[in-house]
Parts: sequence; structure tokens; C-alpha cells
Amino acid sequence: MPASPLPPTPLMEAFRPTPALADCITDIWVWEIDSAAQQGDAASLTLLPDGHPTMCFIYGAPLTASDGRQAFTTRSAVCGFQARPVQVTCCGRAAGITVRFRPWSLPLFVRPSLQEAAERRVDCRDLFARSAIEDLESELYELPTSVARVRRVERFLLTLLRAQGADPLIEKAVHQLCEGGYTARVEQVARDLGASERTLERRFRRAIGVAPKMFSRVMRLQSVLAVQAQAQPVRWSELALDAGFYDQAHLIRETRELFGITPSTLLAPLTNPVARGFQDLAREIAMPSSIFR
Repeated sequence: MPASPLPPTPLMEAFRPTPALADCITDIWVWEIDSAAQQGDAASLTLLPDGHPTMCFIYGAPLTASDGRQAFTTRSAVCGFQARPVQVTCCGRAAGITVRFRPWSLPLFVRPSLQEAAERRVDCRDLFARSAIEDLESELYELPTSVARVRRVERFLLTLLRAQGADPLIEKAVHQLCEGGYTARVEQVARDLGASERTLERRFRRAIGVAPKMFSRVMRLQSVLAVQAQAQPVRWSELALDAGFYDQAHLIRETRELFGITPSTLLAPLTNPVARGFQDLAREIAMPSSIFR
């Protein structure tokens, strides 16, 4: 009996955005995964929160995303701030382009408050002209190369880009929260920026979708994931203190509450071949966060 043919190798490519979008977008991913490659450990892909909202433009089968409390099945969609891991599955050939925005920049492209997009997938047909999204998906399916697809998505995004810049208070607050090793207190950040804590929270929710304290909690756990790239053994007590946790028990509680697993499970080697492929690509482009499981 002849051996069964191997499933096609998934396509995974990452691109830097055009200079006109570089202040708003960190990177653009193109991915195509045949249904035959979505078996066993690769039947689903878990995405961990990292503070970056995304737009996905789908030219394959629809995706289903679930955080354990709610599920969304969509084609092209906007995903706002996530505080919980999301499990993504596809009943068919998965193919699309993911645009990763800077934490504060999605309001330049999407009019409603980002609170409406937090913890969910919002169908692009509900945000933009339905015909424009359907035409875009059809063109992405027909275009011959990843570069051509990325350029087409960039042209679409440039038509959405608002002349008014991002909220400077929120951009500065994000930088200060991150540069402080995620230990900076929100009230101190507000004082440093000349705003009240209430004003900072209101504008943070509008621009990012959640309160600054939740943003800081997620980003602090992402700093823990950075140890994946280190060969040395993990010393949990030191790791917890370096990341701004009170102690190891605090780190464990936060990881379980937000990510639903223990820190050791979080840092375990990847067994999902699709996740490994994406994570290897993330390392190649020096992506600072780790989101694939």
C-alpha cells in the first residue's frame, strides 16, 4: 500500500508595513494552512494576550475563536484587547492576513470606542462597507503572491486611516507602563502625565478597550514569557520579582486567573507544530511578545 501523502507545509510569512503605516502597525502576517495539516495537536491554535489589537482579512474558510466563555465564527474581523487566551479553529483551509496594530493605534482605523471590540471578534462587515470587505476578500483569494496580498491590504487600510493622530496621552501612558517594567502604578503614571487617574482610565478604555491596570497585568505576564528564549533554568522566585510580582505565589495566581494555566505549563515546550512555526517566525522578526501555544 503506498504511503499517504504528507500534508502541504503551512505558509507563514511576516512583513514590515509600508512607511505610511509604520507608526500604527508593527507587522503583517500572511498564513495558509491546509485542512490536512490541522490534525492532532495542530487542530487548534491558542493565542495568548499581548496587548496588540489585530485585523484579520480571511480568504480561506471562516475561523472560530473561543475564550471559553464566548465563541465567534467570522471571516474578516477586528479583534480588540484580549485578557484571556483565545482558541482558534478552522473547518477547512485556513488562509488570511493578520495585521498587528500598536496598542494605541486601532482607533485611527475603527470609529467606535475600542471597548466595543475588547474580548471579542467584530465582523469587518459590521464596521466597514460590506461590499468593500467582500471585494477585498475575493481579491486576496485571486492574487498570486503574499507580497501582492499585503500591498492590497495596506491600500485598504490607508483608505481608513484618519488624519487625526492617536491619543498622545494614551501612547505616552503605554510607553511609561511598559518601560517601568510593568511595576509602575497607574496613579503615578497619571500624575506624571498631568492627568487625573479617572481621565487616564476613561481615555485608556476608549483607545485600548480596558483599564490601564488590566493592560499592565497582561503585559507583565508577557514579560514572563520572554524567558522562553533563554536557555538557562527558570528560577521562579527571581522571575516573579523581576517581573514585578510580590512573590512566586502572586505570579502563579495571576497566570491562572488570566491565562488559565500554571506558569510551568505556560513555559513548556510547544507541541503544536503550527504554533511552533508561528513562534519561530516571531523570533525571526524579533517580535517582543510570545502568543502562540
